[in-house]
Amino acid sequence: MCSSDAAKWPWRRLRALLRRPKPVCAAALWALGLVAAVGSGSPRGLLQMAMATVVAVLCDLALRRARGLRPAVPEGALVTGAIVGMVLAVDSPLWLAPATAAVSVASKHVIRLRRRHVFNPAAVGLLLSAAAGASESWWGDLGGLPPAYVAILVALMYGVLWRARKFASFFAYMAVFLAICFAAGAMHSALGADAFHNPIFNSTLFAAGFMASDPPTSPSRLWEQVAFGAAAASISAAVYLAVSGLLYPFLGLLAANAAYAAVRARRHVLQSARREERP
Repeated sequence: MCSSDAAKWPWRRLRALLRRPKPVCAAALWALGLVAAVGSGSPRGLLQMAMATVVAVLCDLALRRARGLRPAVPEGALVTGAIVGMVLAVDSPLWLAPATAAVSVASKHVIRLRRRHVFNPAAVGLLLSAAAGASESWWGDLGGLPPAYVAILVALMYGVLWRARKFASFFAYMAVFLAICFAAGAMHSALGADAFHNPIFNSTLFAAGFMASDPPTSPSRLWEQVAFGAAAASISAAVYLAVSGLLYPFLGLLAANAAYAAVRARRHVLQSARREERP
């Protein structure tokens, strides 16, 4: 290889990575985390993200090796670790984010259907963490900063959704969630009205843009995206209006993940039956 080709190789590798949804999502999350940390004057959140990401990557590599799989860039673990670090409260014990990230990645390797994981790993880990009493502040969604910062959140989400081609699921999620909350607000529900303000509004944007767009656990076909986003949003809104809090995105997303896995399994059965019927 000549020197010019050797010099170009890292850039070619970088361009190849940035054509994939996961690295783009990880880069966007770290940019968002940096803005949140600088804006709030609390760099501890970045340490939490870093620790969660390192543990997620190491766990993913170890579990792939244990399953006899070929080594691969742990793109999904980079995203999972970043999300875990950005959702857990920044004053959480330092061991909590790495532990949650480890559980999240383990769920990806354990809960599988036809060689694909079923649930969004970060949603699994964060839900279990919250069930165990962990505090979740969603500091990374910029909800604690002035409202103008939402433009940064939207701009970074746009890049992720464009690369993943998941605009349909995002808009379906936001439209259905806000429509349900608007209807509840019209019936004098304080929670319904609060959905249009922070921390709920930015948390919903974050979940719809960075979590519901996860390629392996959400559909790519247009109308399936719409159905997926609408289903996740409907359940999320119902949970939010029933019990409030910030767990609603996880429950709605995991329910939609399960439904999508069931649809894929049914499709596979039908396709297998058709192949067997052919002479």
